[in-house]
Amino acid sequence: AMAEEAAAEDQETRTKIAFNLGEALDDPSPLFDLARAVEQALFVRKGSDAKDPSYRSAARTLAANIRRNGPLRRRVLDGELSPEALCELSPDELATDEMKRKREKMEERSYKRRTRTTTDTLTDTTKYHCKDCDSNECAYADLKGHRDIRKNETWGSNESADDARVMVVCKQCGAEWNETVL
Repeated sequence: AMAEEAAAEDQETRTKIAFNLGEALDDPSPLFDLARAVEQALFVRKGSDAKDPSYRSAARTLAANIRRNGPLRRRVLDGELSPEALCELSPDELATDEMKRKREKMEERSYKRRTRTTTDTLTDTTKYHCKDCDSNECAYADLKGHRDIRKNETWGSNESADDARVMVVCKQCGAEWNETVL
């Protein structure tokens, strides 16, 4: 009886996931045949275990991306992209064009930060802890005189805001952040 209950529970999970995928796809087939085929492909790809959190997570991600990405949904509905091929796409391939552009910009900014060459003007310290790699091998630069030109300067002096700020760079992983020095 336990095995039957577990099997029924798994089937219920799979049915819910197929239904969510069907709604995301606007699946026109009478019994969400396309969505059930996508769910089956995902189920097989993720190890055929309905209790596996990675299966459930992948299903949520897939449904969310299909909802957001009209051209992707169209390709699946038109049969241009098979359920199996859909389930093999990377997060980048599932993303909307706008998301891809945002990611590229973030990558660019991140790369520029990592390749900053002015580390010779930084002072070594172990006072700060990197949130990314937990190292305390850092270096810092005083931000005095490097005003953030995006800030509105209508309030008071244009010096005091950054007097007590430093930019800290982790020497292990290159992460950067600003700190207020008291």
